Amino acid sequence: MSNGITKNPYILFLIFILLILSTDKSADEKLGFLRGIVDQTSRSLSTLREGINSMQMSFEHAHALFTGSAEKTGETE
Repeated sequence: MSNGITKNPYILFLIFILLILSTDKSADEKLGFLRGIVDQTSRSLSTLREGINSMQMSFEHAHALFTGSAEKTGETE
């Protein structure tokens, strides 16, 4: 690879996708389906992350409330 070709990690992936598309007639449908699954998973994980962050904020507020701490961590009013 020292003959001027850059080392791009996506080139191998692109070649793989092009080979799949050339050998399977329904590869476009399958890849579209997989893209949908990845998008749904991403949205689900984002929602889960938001819920966990909200729960952490509630725990911090409860801790401050029950320990009598004057500092209200993580709360904005």
